[in-house]
Amino acid sequence: MSEAALESLTNEYTRDAEILKLLGELREVFENHFDRTWFSLIIDGMPIDFRTVRDIREMVSLTSLYPGEERQLLQGVSELETFCRTVKSFLLPVLKERLGISWLFPQKRVRDAQQYIVRKFVCFTFPYNLERLRRLTLKLKLCLLLHYPALR
Repeated sequence: MSEAALESLTNEYTRDAEILKLLGELREVFENHFDRTWFSLIIDGMPIDFRTVRDIREMVSLTSLYPGEERQLLQGVSELETFCRTVKSFLLPVLKERLGISWLFPQKRVRDAQQYIVRKFVCFTFPYNLERLRRLTLKLKLCLLLHYPALR
């Protein structure tokens, strides 16, 4: 094998390893914090297309990369960006109300003490996890555009 071919193969392996590492981190954040039943209940009525969540799930479930999947990855990144913007705009301002822990609507507040504590914790950590998802999405997008300039 020639030195140029070996270098090309090494670059491809390094590129794929970097992308798969970012996908794994995105998978962990998305599946643990946003692809949950409780989350689907509180985003009910928000302008999030089912296709958006499906495309995100497909992208974060990738465990290997094949030539030609770059566009699918970029589509998933685009859907994640839309998802983050929508959740930030429509859910963050009313998160306490949606979780049932707001003092503004005492009649809708959760009564179970354990549920109240869990939901309060979710409310406290949610903005951080959303920002993590946004930052990892941006890192993956920059990585894809760096390695696949034709996607621009």
